[in-house]
Amino acid sequence: MNLTMKDFLLRGLAAGAAGGAAAALFIRFVTETQIGWAIGFEDASGLGGPAGEAAEFARSTQHWGGMLAAVIYGVILGVVLSVIAAAMHDRVTGRDEFGRVFKIAAAAFLATCFIPALKYPPNPPTVGNPDTIGERTASYLLLIVASVAIVFAVRWVWAQLTARGFEGGSRFLIGGVVAVLLVTAAYLVFPPSPDRIEPPNSETDPALVVAKTAPAEVLDAMLANAKDTGDESYRDPDDPSEARDLDAVATGRELVGTPVAISTTKLDPHAYTTMVWGFRVRSIAGVALMWAVMAGVLGLLLDRKARAEA
Repeated sequence: MNLTMKDFLLRGLAAGAAGGAAAALFIRFVTETQIGWAIGFEDASGLGGPAGEAAEFARSTQHWGGMLAAVIYGVILGVVLSVIAAAMHDRVTGRDEFGRVFKIAAAAFLATCFIPALKYPPNPPTVGNPDTIGERTASYLLLIVASVAIVFAVRWVWAQLTARGFEGGSRFLIGGVVAVLLVTAAYLVFPPSPDRIEPPNSETDPALVVAKTAPAEVLDAMLANAKDTGDESYRDPDDPSEARDLDAVATGRELVGTPVAISTTKLDPHAYTTMVWGFRVRSIAGVALMWAVMAGVLGLLLDRKARAEA
């Protein structure tokens, strides 16, 4: 069979466009629901305050822009997949081109998405601290590099086991243990996410204050819990737009009269943690769908080319 680089690239473009289109539709009709909920929490945090500036782009424009970006991203990944498939054509075993491409795509998905996302999961818009985005991005990209190295290391171990006569369950178990140990080591070496994921509090002037009639033990428990969780709903009596410095509060009784911001979880009908979890799962699922469609289309097109030549 004589497949040229041009054969791989042209079919990689088509496969990437198909994968990107599938991901775009998934984002629009599945992931977008969670994004809308996240924006709802942001809107609730400003309820009662002055009107903010209008968004630079309407939601409909953001929808179409996000779908177009997914298609472009898919085309780029399709080209990358086709180049890797061509370069490793004789090194990856398979009954046909689809088998080879699927193995490469699965390894790429694990290295560039699944393994890093379990350590640094994606967050929907308005969730997380924008001041840590640089630190989080750097850690995520470095973990992708480490994940690629892990995938190649596991492949090398698999080849060594095969060469020594291991096969079936024994080869799978040994290779699996090596993979788990390497991933675990990477997770321990890399720092945890610097973001504390908490529902945003109302940004308007608080309408509630800590009551004088609250029992002392309740006030002490409130103070201890606020210090442990970094709760910023207790506001500065002199400037309610700022969180109160709880490190300077010695007893719960000192909280009496402190303004308390209303949590957006009381203003939005959706569960905040469910929204964050749903977005993360759907984000990974969308990328998995894109890689699966790309591998399927590229493998199908390459197999058709091979059968035509035969």
